[in-house]
Amino acid sequence: MVFVYHAFSLSFLEVLIPLFLVTVPFLFRVKVGLMLKGRDILTGVIVTAAVLLPFCFSVLLVGKKFIMPSGGTVLSQLAGVALPEEVYFRGFLQERMGNTPKAVVAVSALFAFTHLPQLIFYSDLSSVLTFFPSLVMGFLYMKTTNVIPSIIFHFGANIVFLSLL
Repeated sequence: MVFVYHAFSLSFLEVLIPLFLVTVPFLFRVKVGLMLKGRDILTGVIVTAAVLLPFCFSVLLVGKKFIMPSGGTVLSQLAGVALPEEVYFRGFLQERMGNTPKAVVAVSALFAFTHLPQLIFYSDLSSVLTFFPSLVMGFLYMKTTNVIPSIIFHFGANIVFLSLL
C-alpha cells in the first residue's frame, strides 16, 4: 500500500494507511499499551530531548536554519504518522514478536523497509536512516510497554527533521 501511495501519488491512501495501521491490532485482538502515565510521558520527553537536542545543535552549527512546520503539518505528523505507526510497529508487531531486543531490531528493520519508497521514488537517502531512530522508539516501548513514549520520540524526530530541511 505504501509503495502504491508513493508510486502513483494516490492521496486517499494518506488517510487509509494510518487507519489501516491503527485497525490491524484490533482485528487481531491485540491490546496495545496506550496509557497516559506521567512517568512514561516524562520518559518520552527526556529521551527525545537527550537524543534530538545534540543533533539539532550540531545541524544548526553547520548553518542550517530551524523553520517550524505549519500547524497542519504538525497535527498530521502526530495523528497521521507518529501515533498510527507506533501503535502498529511497537504496540502490535513488537509486542507480537515478544518485545525483546531481538524484536526491537527486527521491527526496526521492517520500519526502515517501509520507508524505502521515499528512497526509490524521491531519492531521499535519509529514509534508510529511519532504522536508527526506530531502535530508540523500540527500546522506549520495550522498557515501558506503552506506545506514548515512542509516539513522543517519533513525533519529535519527525518535526525536527522537517524543520531542518
